[in-house]
Amino acid sequence: MTSSYDQYANFVGEICALNDLSFFKAHKDFVYMLEHVTPDQGQEYLDVILRVTHLSEKDIKEFCELNDSLGRPRTGTYSFGTVSPTNLRYIFQAHLILTHIYNHSLKNPDIVELGGGYGGLCLAIHFFAPRYLDTNFTYSIIDLPNIINLQEKYLAKVSPGLKVSFYPSTKFGAEVPLQNAFLISNYCFSEICLEYQKEYIKTLFPKVSHGFMVWNAIPLYNFGFPVVEVDEYPCTAENPKNKYVYF
Repeated sequence: MTSSYDQYANFVGEICALNDLSFFKAHKDFVYMLEHVTPDQGQEYLDVILRVTHLSEKDIKEFCELNDSLGRPRTGTYSFGTVSPTNLRYIFQAHLILTHIYNHSLKNPDIVELGGGYGGLCLAIHFFAPRYLDTNFTYSIIDLPNIINLQEKYLAKVSPGLKVSFYPSTKFGAEVPLQNAFLISNYCFSEICLEYQKEYIKTLFPKVSHGFMVWNAIPLYNFGFPVVEVDEYPCTAENPKNKYVYF
């Protein structure tokens, strides 16, 4: 029996084999996994972005047009134009991450994202980083090999020259060369099986000094170091609520 995740992974494998990324964001085998922010939720993200960040509607529109230029996503209409609502989640999460790096005065951090989707959050962080940071950073993504294939193809088409390193999840980050690691997990870590979580805690987490996770579905772990836990806002899930976790 094929699981819902297998449907997604198989679909990604098919479009990468065909080298056809023209429509993938609107396909049913992709939407439920990564492009499911509703237009109303998008408006909530936009309201928060305009209230708590220094980003203008022009900044927001420029990123949305870039990220929507490939994949033909489903869209919603907002004050600045018609775009994928998922863009607005990526922008707000990029704001939270870059603000956390700035507030801790981290110099030359090695950002490592565990589970990178198609590369949307990675793209948002690189796009908005100059507005937040006066330091360089490296960026790595750890994911399944066929999902990495999508990320490489997508980012190369949308933002040629973007420097990102990719590592297969089969080694749980053991081979990632990290010096000043900042870990990102956008829902991923709290969704994978306990066996894999334990492997990441053993091999990857000792290399990490700071990070940000969006946490869902399960009680927050005691990682052995202090974390700050905040209810996700805008709230996109109930019983239990998703969390923003800072460390």
